[in-house]
Amino acid sequence: MKTYSMTALTAVFLVSGCATYTQQTAKIRNELIRGETGKALEVLENSNIAGSKRDEVLFHMEHGMLQYLQGRYDKASLDWARASRRSDELYTVSISRTLASLAISEDMTDYEGEEHEKIFLPIFSALAFFSASENGKALVEVRRAYEIIKKLKLDEEASTNKIDGFPFLVSALLYEANSNWDAAIIEYRKALKFYAKDRTNSSEGISTLVAESLWRIADYRKRSDVLEFLRETGFKSPNETLLDRSESGEVFVFIESGQSPIKVARDFAINLGSSIINVSFPVYQSISRSSSQTAIYCNGVLCGKTQKSSDVDALASGALDRRRVKEFAKMTARLIMKEKVRETARKQLGEIGGLAVMVANAVTERADTRSWTLLPENIQMTRIKIRASTPVTISLAESGTLPADRVTVQVSPGMKKLVRFRKMF
Repeated sequence: MKTYSMTALTAVFLVSGCATYTQQTAKIRNELIRGETGKALEVLENSNIAGSKRDEVLFHMEHGMLQYLQGRYDKASLDWARASRRSDELYTVSISRTLASLAISEDMTDYEGEEHEKIFLPIFSALAFFSASENGKALVEVRRAYEIIKKLKLDEEASTNKIDGFPFLVSALLYEANSNWDAAIIEYRKALKFYAKDRTNSSEGISTLVAESLWRIADYRKRSDVLEFLRETGFKSPNETLLDRSESGEVFVFIESGQSPIKVARDFAINLGSSIINVSFPVYQSISRSSSQTAIYCNGVLCGKTQKSSDVDALASGALDRRRVKEFAKMTARLIMKEKVRETARKQLGEIGGLAVMVANAVTERADTRSWTLLPENIQMTRIKIRASTPVTISLAESGTLPADRVTVQVSPGMKKLVRFRKMF
């Protein structure tokens, strides 16, 4: 009896001493807030996460984002491709992963990624390639995102908490930048289906931006059916046609704003009379309240405001809610199995043995707080027409921007260029 009890209590001590994933990554996020992306990368590479097989997907998610924020787009895309491959391998749950979660807790399994994280892997790779003017590679990444969306059946309905119009918007902008007008029309219509579903205040701005982009191309291609659809939906003709803009250059400005919500544990003790069972599940906790619009300046003069095009916070919460419902049965089975083990220990080893197992069960029932913590809270964008063949400095009048708050661009007539910024608040 004494040996069993000490073994159980030793296990309790070891498990309870383990920091959660959210706690382990706190220093990385703090370095990032201070603008020290290099130090953040160093902390990550020397952390336990770097050598953890079950955290392999997470490591490459976070590592890729830090490379991306330093403008190392090729390296970022390699990281995200590795994360995607490993996530795909884990999509079909293996017996070993199921047994691990049944025996102890969800955080002992290999992390596969939440639905929105899986989609953002190729989408951020697309933004990386688009930023580097490698549009062909960017379109390949968008197609990969579509495959994931189809596999997860996220586009069966225009549900705002399942998926938003952002993947389709990125695709449409890429096709437009390549003068593939008919493909751009298809993609803008897809994006508008999601953005204009409710036409709330938060989506009105981006809905209008998408509708005007679609209108210009549809008018240019003589697509009267699309123009009629836009009129019937309540949108108006933009001030300029596609031809009006052909002599100018254009910049697509993307702002990755704020900090992604993090997962924290919520524990509840259930008294069964003869024992107490601990129920633990993850919830998202917001850690920033970033604005949904950002003022953009061209050579120091206000030239536009961004519109929120993706609400990462809302997507994360929706993905977790759906997964929790799916995994409720597995959690119930695990708790029943643990209670049976406790009862067996009580019968064979007495009350002390049963108590030790009960405590061990409570401590090892831990919520899985792992998530892609370096995602932004939201993503914003706008389109800005600039004078062709003339250097223009695009800037933000806000602090906390990574890696810099200004970028000088020069584009030829009709050319589209993506410029991105990351602000932490």
